[in-house]
Amino acid sequence: MTCWLCKFETTELAKAPICKDGPCQICTEVTEVDEEINQAVATLRRLLAKRSDILSEHNRVHGTLIHQLPVELKSRIFELLLPSCDDWGVIYGSGMQSFLAAISVCRGWRDVALSNPFLWSTMHIDLKTPDICSGINDWILRSRALPLTLHIQGDCTPTGPGLSLVDTLSHCSNRLQSLSLEEFSSPISDGSQYNNFQYHRLTQLRIISPIEQSLSLLNPTASPKMVELYAVSLRSLQISWNRLIHVTATYIDLEDFTLLFQQATQMTFCEISHIKPIPSNFSMPPIIHHRLKTLELYPAERWDAVPDLLVPLTLPCLRKVSTNELTLLTQLPALVCRSSCPLTSLTLFLNSEDLPFDESGPLPGVTDVVIENCADVDAMTRLLLGEYLPDLRHLTLGFNAFEMLWDIGVIPSLLDRKRPRLDDPNGGRLHKFIVVKDPIFVPDRMWISEIWDGLKEFNVAVREDGFELLTDWDLVD
Repeated sequence: MTCWLCKFETTELAKAPICKDGPCQICTEVTEVDEEINQAVATLRRLLAKRSDILSEHNRVHGTLIHQLPVELKSRIFELLLPSCDDWGVIYGSGMQSFLAAISVCRGWRDVALSNPFLWSTMHIDLKTPDICSGINDWILRSRALPLTLHIQGDCTPTGPGLSLVDTLSHCSNRLQSLSLEEFSSPISDGSQYNNFQYHRLTQLRIISPIEQSLSLLNPTASPKMVELYAVSLRSLQISWNRLIHVTATYIDLEDFTLLFQQATQMTFCEISHIKPIPSNFSMPPIIHHRLKTLELYPAERWDAVPDLLVPLTLPCLRKVSTNELTLLTQLPALVCRSSCPLTSLTLFLNSEDLPFDESGPLPGVTDVVIENCADVDAMTRLLLGEYLPDLRHLTLGFNAFEMLWDIGVIPSLLDRKRPRLDDPNGGRLHKFIVVKDPIFVPDRMWISEIWDGLKEFNVAVREDGFELLTDWDLVD
């Protein structure tokens, strides 16, 4: 027999067509499966159509509620969706891509986002990104008249995209509030082409990475209140120092150090790290700075390169000093006496194993001391129990320093200083004794419990007596 569909010939009864010249069994089974598929497809299409109808109804009901929201509330929602960034406008991760995707959901959302200038007033510009400069002009236009925060990363080469960026900055320099330059250098020029830059609103300036020549795009109209420099000479900056209040500088030379204290007369905070070796023919002149309140000095790996950093200075308003160079401690008493300054706070990173307390007189007036770490427990003991700090009232120890003093039995003597003396009720009394956890040292609970048991033997009421032992798990619990 022969199948009329597939022309299959057979003499076996099981595989014979159902009827004469009809389909064979295999063709029949295929036909049945095809029918089931067609039914399933029809069901799927029906369900998809039903889903589309339901979604349309959903959008009709809920979309109305969304469209009824005030524009101000929508703008606020978009502001909350902005990627987090630091004070300099540096954005980490893919937060900006997520924000741009969110405002592109529909034309209404996009119109609301484009009409809010605050969303476009902070820009993270990476010159290594292809075609990055093509959209910067639009971005700046969207910010309208708001102050701008710009973080620019990358090198501005004569053939790179930075040239068009510099031209763009010339049109919005009068709105720059914060400018951060990382691995950035302006094209080599005499700077005359950037004379039209007006930085009257610039309040903070940061430059990271060595720059061989001065930044030609800066000029004296820039008078920031905050400056942060890394391996950049202060003398290379064509800016005004008249309003400068807060300075952080790393890898500068002694000439820059001198210039800073001579020109930045309004400076109240100064942090200097890694001062380059002093030239043989240079000496600092006597300088009186009437505004400085906080001085943080971490001078160099070799202190003999700049040994007399504080000797020429007179700082009448100095309140806080932080340093990791203990030779400065020998100069502090003379500075206090010379300046008649009410120095009250001292933060020390005691990395040296030869602390020069024997070469220095007492440092009266210091009531708050923070010791982050210590390499010489004997020297730390002389510092805390000797006469160098006669007015100490608040002591904060890093966990490393506390552990060293605990192991040699000095803590009981410090705790004893918390109790009033019979001959002088206020003499030598610690009002506050705080121990903070070192970030790289995680004490186990058993060790902590041993400390608590030991403190009980000294009759110390932990909170009432001002003694606090802070660790990560204390804060969590």
